[in-house]
Amino acid sequence: MKPNAIILFIGLFPSFLWGQSVVYGTVMDEKGAPVEFANTILLLAKDSSMVKTSLSDADGKYSFDYINEDAYFVEIRQVGYSSVRTKVFEVKGGISIAVPEVRLSAGVDELQALEVVYVKPLVEVKADKTIFNVEGTTNAMGLNALELLRKAPGVVVDNNENIMVKGRGGIVVYIDGKLSPLDGDGLKDYLKNLQSANIESIEIITNPSSKYDAAGNAGIINIKLKKNKNFGTNGNVSAGWATQRYSKYNTNLSLNHRNAKINAYMNYGNNWGYNWNYMDFFRVQNGISFDQFTNNRSAGLNHNYKAGVDFFVHPKHTLGVMVTGNNGANEWMSTARSVITDVDPSLDRILVARGENIGRRDNINANLNYHYSDTLGHDLNVDLDYGYFDIYNDSYQPNRYYNSAENFILYENNFRNNTGTGINLYTVKADYEQNLGKGRLGAGFKSSIVETNNRLDFFNVVDGKDFVDSLRTNKFGYFENINALYVNYKREFGSWSIQAGVRAEHTRSIGDLDALTDQSYDQIDRNYINFFPSGGLTYAVNQKNSLSLTYSRRIDRPSYQDLNPFEYRIDELSYRKGNVNLRPQMTHSIEFGHTWMYMVNTSLSYGRTEDFFTEITDTTEVLRSFIIPRNLGFQEYFAMNVGSPLPIKKWWNGYLNLSFTHLYNRADFGANKTIDLRANNYNIYMMHTFTLNKTTSAEISGWYSGPGIWGGTFVNEPMWSMDLGAKKSFLNDKFIVRVAYADIFWTSRWRGVSDFAGLYMDARGGWESRQFRVNLSYSFGNQDLKTRERKAGSEDLNRRVK
Repeated sequence: MKPNAIILFIGLFPSFLWGQSVVYGTVMDEKGAPVEFANTILLLAKDSSMVKTSLSDADGKYSFDYINEDAYFVEIRQVGYSSVRTKVFEVKGGISIAVPEVRLSAGVDELQALEVVYVKPLVEVKADKTIFNVEGTTNAMGLNALELLRKAPGVVVDNNENIMVKGRGGIVVYIDGKLSPLDGDGLKDYLKNLQSANIESIEIITNPSSKYDAAGNAGIINIKLKKNKNFGTNGNVSAGWATQRYSKYNTNLSLNHRNAKINAYMNYGNNWGYNWNYMDFFRVQNGISFDQFTNNRSAGLNHNYKAGVDFFVHPKHTLGVMVTGNNGANEWMSTARSVITDVDPSLDRILVARGENIGRRDNINANLNYHYSDTLGHDLNVDLDYGYFDIYNDSYQPNRYYNSAENFILYENNFRNNTGTGINLYTVKADYEQNLGKGRLGAGFKSSIVETNNRLDFFNVVDGKDFVDSLRTNKFGYFENINALYVNYKREFGSWSIQAGVRAEHTRSIGDLDALTDQSYDQIDRNYINFFPSGGLTYAVNQKNSLSLTYSRRIDRPSYQDLNPFEYRIDELSYRKGNVNLRPQMTHSIEFGHTWMYMVNTSLSYGRTEDFFTEITDTTEVLRSFIIPRNLGFQEYFAMNVGSPLPIKKWWNGYLNLSFTHLYNRADFGANKTIDLRANNYNIYMMHTFTLNKTTSAEISGWYSGPGIWGGTFVNEPMWSMDLGAKKSFLNDKFIVRVAYADIFWTSRWRGVSDFAGLYMDARGGWESRQFRVNLSYSFGNQDLKTRERKAGSEDLNRRVK
């Protein structure tokens, strides 16, 4: 770690507060069923002033953390029930207090309304997930979703913008509780176009239950989008500007109208401007060295939208319809200069490749949903979804070889290609829960169909004319049907709680390659059934300590384009291609956790992935190198993670997360192609918020990522970053101005070294991570009460579109 980074993290690391207590309890109705979302308010006995507020969870539980010594009582309020006040109790000497169970009875609330102001903590650490509340965070404004993930505790985004948790790839991304059908470059583009103004929070779930799709060996990241939560008519408009080498702009508008019968909402955002990055590759292959420096510049205009209506047809029944989409048009320009030093000096030359690409990406998703819920604990959600993607790219790449003095063209090879991808997604799913015995039973099913059609037209350009390259021009069609059933049960036994479930998935996939020239492979046809058990055990040792043990088995299927043998070229000597023989990977993971005072969470975990697939850099035809996804033998990992909020002063709050991961990759592809890599990676994340007065606050945040493994063969060097930000509100918090300076030392540049299969490569790069950003936001209308939040069913497929 760099010295100034060490000084910063040590200087900001405060001592934990001791001697504070937790007050907790349970809210039930007259029939003994838990009451969810009840407003629980902790008040001082001496003057009835409010200390803290909370909401009861699905089990009716609530808690108040960091409570000082004094006398208190709790008031519980919920629509449709009479309000209840508990007896006065005293908190002493750091001993936590269990408030006797409260039972609400139906009736009219005659208590005076209390004005409750609830500020979400930056990071909430739950037993099953970590929640990163980015809404309103100063250093998060003006960022896109991919940049936000770099700030999330325990999450690392590598030099190729792959997302890792606890040092491992294979994470899957959900949007509003639905698995995204996008993967690879498609997912990266979507996250880059999704602005922080549209994001409420990011949930990190490392061992999901059987209710979730079995995909994702490293777990799930769920990005929850904002949905206006207020009665009446209200909205928000915002605009942002960021600058480094180039300026970037974004705007956003959200509107909401709710009454007793309907809730209608919409959100629209866009962003435009230039982006820049660079990459430097030095490689030695067959005694010949290649020193390549690449500058990439892109420009585009992207639109995101979301609109829907919920109809409250009955207190127990809700119908909803929702449409979301993304449209983008982009231009990409690349200049790559490679100095080629041959064994024979007379063959030294310089390759200059200037690539141009014009692309379009359109996506629309429609969701029809139904929700039933009664006071006896029965809950049913049904979703019908359809999604469509239309992706097109037209690229031209001249490759000119100069003499070593770069004053004479020796020869040139020029290429053009057109690619088109159409994807149709169909999904139906249902989730049902009810009380059973003294626990909660859940069951459901999901059926999805994916149809993709990919086309690559490849041309050699000679004297300005296009000639079809029959060896590379082809079409690839892919069909996939996954049908799943699951059951899950959870129950408490005194100080113990247990959760267990199993998910069964049947997969049928067919891939068909139609090439102008016969290929050695032309069809994929797979038909298999897998079972994915999961479970968790929690034990409350005492009021301050609890232990947990979780296990899950998960699967990762290859993305649609990873199976497609198309070639995507950086220049004539460097390209990427898919692998039709790629197999799914299976992961077993187990995690032991400890929680102290409901705030300090420590975990130890182990996992093993069979048929682990990742991108491998290999060689061909003496001079050429390429990247291809391949199955390794296995990957093992050991991980430790510690996370906690830091309540330092009333005006100073922070959060700290420390993680350590040991990775081991093993594979044997034959002579001189053995992988036996071990790496220790550690990650530090810290954020501090300072409330200067009622309308002004400041933030400082930073992360550090130690050495790790990228793909199957690259060992990465450490990288880190630090951000500063400030916020000022006006007009009773309706108008907010935020400013931030990101990556102030420009230290989030990457570097990795690989030595595999006779190819040595030293790669490094960076982008416009150091930015100055300004964001203006204005809220209007009623800003009081909550609406229903909807999670639909098809987004689990989106992540696999590249």
